[in-house]
Amino acid sequence: MKAFLVRRAFSSVITFIAIITIVFLLARMTGDPLAELENDPRISPATIAAIRASFGLDKPLYHQYLSYLLNLFKGDFGYSFHYKEPVMSVIIQKLPYTLALLIPSITLSNYLAYLVGIEIGWRRGSKLDSVFMSISMFIRSTPYFWLAIVFLYVFSVVLGVTPLFGAVTPGKRFEWSLDWLVDYLWHYILPFTVLTLRGFLAELIYVRNVTVDVLAEDFVVTAVAKGLPDKYVKRRYVARNAMLPIVTVLGMRYAFIIDGAILTETVFSYPGTGRLVYEAIFNRDFWLLQGAVVIIAASVIIVNFIIDVLYSYLDPRVRYR
Repeated sequence: MKAFLVRRAFSSVITFIAIITIVFLLARMTGDPLAELENDPRISPATIAAIRASFGLDKPLYHQYLSYLLNLFKGDFGYSFHYKEPVMSVIIQKLPYTLALLIPSITLSNYLAYLVGIEIGWRRGSKLDSVFMSISMFIRSTPYFWLAIVFLYVFSVVLGVTPLFGAVTPGKRFEWSLDWLVDYLWHYILPFTVLTLRGFLAELIYVRNVTVDVLAEDFVVTAVAKGLPDKYVKRRYVARNAMLPIVTVLGMRYAFIIDGAILTETVFSYPGTGRLVYEAIFNRDFWLLQGAVVIIAASVIIVNFIIDVLYSYLDPRVRYR
């Protein structure tokens, strides 16, 4: 087990170094981050040159890369032009909103997909299976933002029961923390519902198909032939063995939690890190986008490592691969 963890940790570090190098090169291939300032007649060339020097953009590429690595491991991701703050400070301000939205929605949707997927897989070919599969295939083929727009139109525009945008009511002053919580939950319920419903129905078909594959295994057929109760077979033989491939697929959804639901957060104007990435692209905020992508990459690698460790406990055979 120790050798397995060392191998996985080493490969994770190598992968991270490769990703941050690619991010560095791609960011500089997109063009000069100060190009818009050069087109502004109110800013003198001397001022632009001073800004370029302060960010180290006047130095050779290799020197910029070494400074980039040094600052990265010190936790310095640069300065955001749009927010006029350090990138890390901006991300920390937005991150709690995304974590509060994504962790519960992904957890609940994964749990529902696992429970319902096992059940309809067990009842394959039934009317219940047909109904859920039809709905799942339809939702799986639709993007998050489309479902978000539909929910926003129905519940906010037509029915008027939920707010149109934001995490709290703009300009409203809260005298008690409970008032803030009630207002936050009022804004929270619609994006949470969209993400949970879409995640549940999109992953349902995968869990169901994995269950059907497990049902065809010899050990399940033998257990049924021996006359074991259906509930026992479903719980001890089917659900446990179906969990192995499901852990990888459903677990990887947590890996992309830092980027948030970019399109969903944009539709609802929800102030999370997903919308932050959109704003960084829209405003050509060079260092904010670079810092956000690096953190997203780190979160994917860390969660992937955790999934590998979890999978090795569930199936010890993977330790020797």
